[in-house]
Amino acid sequence: MRVLQIIDSLALGGAEVLVTNLHSGLSERGIECEYYLLRGGQTPLAQKLIRQGAQIHTPIAASVYSPLHIWALHRHLRTFDYDLVHVHLFPAQLWTACGARLTGRMLPLITTEHSTETRRRGGSYRVIDRWMYRQFHHITSISSATTSNLLAWLPELQAKLTECPNGIDVDVFALAPKARKQIVFSVPENTLVVLCVGRLELPKGHDTLLRALSLVPGAMLALVGDGPLSGQLHALARQLGITSRVRFMGTRMDVPQLLKTADVYVQPSHWEGFGIAALEAMASGMPIVASDVPGLADVVGDAGLLFPVGDEVQLAQKIVTLLADSALRNRLGNCAQKRARSFGINKTLDCYEKVYRDVVGEVVG
Repeated sequence: MRVLQIIDSLALGGAEVLVTNLHSGLSERGIECEYYLLRGGQTPLAQKLIRQGAQIHTPIAASVYSPLHIWALHRHLRTFDYDLVHVHLFPAQLWTACGARLTGRMLPLITTEHSTETRRRGGSYRVIDRWMYRQFHHITSISSATTSNLLAWLPELQAKLTECPNGIDVDVFALAPKARKQIVFSVPENTLVVLCVGRLELPKGHDTLLRALSLVPGAMLALVGDGPLSGQLHALARQLGITSRVRFMGTRMDVPQLLKTADVYVQPSHWEGFGIAALEAMASGMPIVASDVPGLADVVGDAGLLFPVGDEVQLAQKIVTLLADSALRNRLGNCAQKRARSFGINKTLDCYEKVYRDVVGEVVG
């Protein structure tokens, strides 16, 4: 089976990581994937796919919000022969729905819902979303929270929706080697390190974490990731007087090693469809503090500490509690690692393989 995966870009993010992680497993099951990006770039995830022999298409250089992608996708889908097209994230979903419609072909289309919240869920956007989702033969969602929120927005999608929870290769994180803090974080070995991984954008709640750090004496914070709020977060760290205790580390491909080396992991998201970065931390055996939001809270369960979203005081209290109690850190880390085993990548692969083969069978006959 030949599948085209369409996504906005391969910048570091949950959807992008999932798409990349599925590649080799799908190939072993006889499903060969190519990738179509609205925005190209030699990102670490793109380079990982290229090393695995994947073909990546980036036909035009335009904003991901440019309608020019409709015509580029139309041409691509008319030129190349695929058994199925799998689309991730908006606006790739909208442009693909339009481009595929213009081909006049009965091409099997599916899309995955990756978030519990979108800026489109209100007012006149319902008309656009209703038309867009109608163009897809099937929809998958990454968590029960994502499913519930999508159906609350468009209940009529129930009949063509399947839940395929995200998964990871747990052993990549469980068996990663520990590094020296002095080498990877540029701090003395006895420094207590709080780690957070994710794009520097509004939904991830990094501002809450920085404010919490100002209430936690002595600890150092490592932020892994890049994004549009980088400048604002640097300014906030200066305003709070914690610049010397924050490491903005940018995009890294040694995350498994960083997770093994830090002491506490925090995911302060305002909303989260699943929380794949938190799951990676759990698999590494790290104690977790996470915001109590649907999707993320479902992944963490009772294997970590939850705090009310946006509440830097309670977040700081939970960080202080963990940093002061190594026995509690070890206990929660062990619980997190055991829980992570229930989110192995093979379950995710099983689900997508079944959806792919079922949809192709139904549409093509």
